[in-house]
Parts: sequence; C-alpha cells; structure tokens
Amino acid sequence: PPPPTPPPPAPPPPAVPTPSGSPSPSPPAPLLPSRPPFSPLPEGIVVEEVPVIKFTIIVTISAEVNDIDVTELEASFRPAQQCFLTECKLTVTLHPVEQSAARRALQTAQTTASSTASVLKNGNTLSAVRNASYEFAQMSATQAGNILNQPVSEVDPNVNEREDTEPRAVAPPPPSAPPTPPPPSSPSPDVEPQSTDPPCFPSSATVQRADGETAPLSSLSAGD
Repeated sequence: PPPPTPPPPAPPPPAVPTPSGSPSPSPPAPLLPSRPPFSPLPEGIVVEEVPVIKFTIIVTISAEVNDIDVTELEASFRPAQQCFLTECKLTVTLHPVEQSAARRALQTAQTTASSTASVLKNGNTLSAVRNASYEFAQMSATQAGNILNQPVSEVDPNVNEREDTEPRAVAPPPPSAPPTPPPPSSPSPDVEPQSTDPPCFPSSATVQRADGETAPLSSLSAGD
C-alpha cells in the first residue's frame, strides 16, 4: 500500500487581540548599552569620585539662544574664570528669558548664560578660579560684553559657590621609594685594616715600663 500522507503543518497561533480589538504589538527591542562616560583610559588611570568646588556666574545676553555659539562663549568664559584643564572643568548653559508682550513686540530677545567652573578642592588653581569668578561678577555689563564678545545687558553680582563631588580620571600615586640602605661602617681609627692583632691589643698601643718609661707594645721582649 502507498505510504500515508503526512499531516499539514500547524497554523501559527492567532494574535491576541487587545481591548481595542487590534493585534498586540511586538515586544520592544532590547535596549542598547549606555555609552560609557569616559573613553578608554590609559593603563594605570582610574575614574574616582573626587571633591570639587563649583563657581557659577550668570550674565544676560541680548540675543536669541540660537544666535549664540556655545563653544565660542565657553572659550571666552574659560580665561575669565581662570578655569583650565586638567584641574578645572567648565560648563556653559543657555536659557531663553521669558519675554513680556511688550518686549516681544519690540523684538528684544534675551538669553541667560550660566558658566560653572568646577575645580578640584585640593588643586593648585582653586584660589585663582575663586578670585577670577568673584572679580567677573563685579564687572559692568560693558566690561563683561567686551570679554565675552557678546551684547551683555546684565551681570549677576552674586557667585554661587558650593562643594560637590564628580567623577574624574586620575592617576594613582607613584610608588614609594625603597628605603635608603645605611652607609657602610668604617673601621675604628685605632685598628689597622691589614693588622691581624686582636682589636684590644693593637700594635700601635703603648705601655709604661716599671721604671716609668713609655714604650710601644711592639718593642717589648720577654722579661720587660
């Protein structure tokens, strides 16, 4: 007899309808791993949470946010606050100022620029960053505008100084130097290096005879 015909393949399971009647959506794709905060570090360099002090100064610029180049503005703030790598990191943020209807009619847009210098608490440049930040906050709008190359209309005279911690790539301390070996001991001055005499009776010693005369030990003979 001919072989039996195999059964047809089973149909796929029907989609489970949702309350709205449409098929259920496919499961979400797996999330990609987040980007690490630091690029691959050289050997021996580690990332640690270190104490820092932050100084934030604020100015108001008469311009639209989109008309301000943040990179150029950061380059101008950096020397103004004496914030240079690697001890100090600078962050500049821009926020549009809410305008009233009258100001919008006059097309006088304004933007708030905040510059935060984050310097190592135990670093060598902390004093320079602090002094420069407070000096900038006391400048006029014209002086600040000349430094930042922006139409500054106002400078906040207050500096927001605060302590914080942040991750930094640091090098471990160098290994301690090995202890210095002690200097070689020198022979006693009354012992000749080439002499075989016992140290307590060197040949250079002197003796006093019975008659009171002093003579070197090497000149004595039996009976003296």
